[in-house]
Amino acid sequence: MYRCLRTVALRRAVIAGALLLTTALAAPGSAQMRGGMKDKIIDSVANTMVSTIQSDSCAEFAATLKGRKSGGSSTSKAGGMMKNDPAARARFVNKVAGPLVNKMIDCDLLPGH
Repeated sequence: MYRCLRTVALRRAVIAGALLLTTALAAPGSAQMRGGMKDKIIDSVANTMVSTIQSDSCAEFAATLKGRKSGGSSTSKAGGMMKNDPAARARFVNKVAGPLVNKMIDCDLLPGH
């Protein structure tokens, strides 16, 4: 049940970030202000994901990875936004990649391993 609540919380964070990012991009104002807001949203979503990755047990992490392969709607929305913005994608990847790969190594979850 705890794992289910954490998955729901992570999905809600991603959805909230996606909604805030959409709002930031649509809001009037300078491009610099929208960019700063987008950076904060990307950081928030990335930090939430890193926190979940680091606190999950290997079994929870493996189950989360299996669940992600099907691609939930919130994941695809956030991914869609990053596909259109290489800078946002790079910012997200730079924050999440290290903890993600380290957890995969620690839990013996590397593909082909």
